Amino acid sequence: MNIAVFGATGGTGRELILQALDRGHEVTAIVRRPAAFTLTHARLRTETGDVMKPDSFASALQHQDAVLSVIGQNSLKPMTFYRQSARNIVDQMNKAGVRRLVCLTSVGVLEKPVGPLFYVWLIKPLLKNIYDDMRHMEQTIRDSHLAWTIVRPSFLFDGKRMGRYRVGSSGELAHANRISRADLANCLLDQLDTQANWQKAIAVAY
Repeated sequence: MNIAVFGATGGTGRELILQALDRGHEVTAIVRRPAAFTLTHARLRTETGDVMKPDSFASALQHQDAVLSVIGQNSLKPMTFYRQSARNIVDQMNKAGVRRLVCLTSVGVLEKPVGPLFYVWLIKPLLKNIYDDMRHMEQTIRDSHLAWTIVRPSFLFDGKRMGRYRVGSSGELAHANRISRADLANCLLDQLDTQANWQKAIAVAY
């Protein structure tokens, strides 16, 4: 499958690309700063593109079968990065005729407390503006006519791929404490092999 990845320079994006290549996919990494992306592979192509400038990545979506977005931006200030990036990706996918979208958000978009106590009481309030923007991002994707899946992980950490985790097809999971980026990447890629979660937001955690 030909897949395009946004957010390739981050920890989750790097793991996603490595696993996608292991599965035999042809991967296009769309990155704002190519110098920051050092992975090389015969089936990996790097394209310069800024998710906030839709014309910059339009050509990179041609002939793709699916798009995976694991973009992130850290800020404590009010933002529109997530909703605008989603709008740009959806618009350019429609123009390129690409229907399948798998997009990363977070269980933090849920109003109810989910995750370790230090996350619920300390981290989540600090990230309020990010989660507010992510909710708008999710709505933008829901309003599209794409074959989308939203993936909401719990607290992320760098760890090995275990291959064992829980998936909540309702978008929620009880006791969703954490998941490694490696297992998150595995879950994201698994969505390309099934239609079971089309037009759904799913939660993933150990």
